[in-house]
Amino acid sequence: MHKFMLRITCCITALSTVCARDVLQPATTTETHKPWFCHNLDCPTYDLVNRTDAYETRKYQPGRWVSTHAQGLAYHPSVAVGFQRLFKYISGDNDGKKKIEMTSPVTVQTTPGQGPACTSDFLVSFFLPYKYQEQPPKPVDSNIIFTDVPAVTMYVGQHGGMIGDDKVIAAKTTELLSQLQDDGHEISESLVFTADYDPPYRLQHRHNEIWVTAAHMEVSHSTA
Repeated sequence: MHKFMLRITCCITALSTVCARDVLQPATTTETHKPWFCHNLDCPTYDLVNRTDAYETRKYQPGRWVSTHAQGLAYHPSVAVGFQRLFKYISGDNDGKKKIEMTSPVTVQTTPGQGPACTSDFLVSFFLPYKYQEQPPKPVDSNIIFTDVPAVTMYVGQHGGMIGDDKVIAAKTTELLSQLQDDGHEISESLVFTADYDPPYRLQHRHNEIWVTAAHMEVSHSTA
């Protein structure tokens, strides 16, 4: 069993069902065009480098995200806390009380807990709209930070339906990591993300991703 699976299995909840009617469509993009699953929202741009049956290799452009940490035993309730904190920020809880457009995707980086209580850390992030990439409004809440991500290569697995619970996410992540290692890619297992592109009310044609970062990426965090 892959070590990622061993680290996360103590935080498993019940298996959720992926909608069978959702049909995953292929992702295609260039630097100046957004993929279909961003719909009408701003989202990070990338070049599609390669595609296999199991994953895509994408080279993302640098981007700034607004982020917050949430701690908990399970993925969904913890991410909900972080999501609401960030949604409050874009709804006007910021310096200047500016309304900021929603973007896509919502990403989550999970750091599994090591102790018997198995409390994990979830870094929840919204991509900042293009017009706020350089100068976003300053947060009022001290729990909110900005994350600057450099140009980076990501290996991306995709699936439809709901994103799933801890067990589904762990299984899909382990499968992708194993495939990447079999293919000889150098990866950073500490920089693995889920990417959720759809609001809860969208029931069909949903799109979810697992991002695995190529080795040696460094991000920076700031409050301004």
